[in-house]
Amino acid sequence: MRIFPYCKPSLSAHLGVAAAKQSLKRSLGISPVRGFIEPSRLKQKIKYRAGQYTQVPRAIRQTAKGKLRTPFGL
Repeated sequence: MRIFPYCKPSLSAHLGVAAAKQSLKRSLGISPVRGFIEPSRLKQKIKYRAGQYTQVPRAIRQTAKGKLRTPFGL
């Protein structure tokens, strides 16, 4: 059995850098906005607006991969 069951904290956690960064982001209000600014989220929003996540394109992608869609969603 291990003495400490959790992962070893990083050097930045020991020095307080991580906590300082978190408090700065909270005070500036960056955390809620970050999800809309990141490139991966922007790509997802563009695909969503283009209709790539609707039922028909999803079915086409799944059948192209060789997976047949069933009424049970399997």
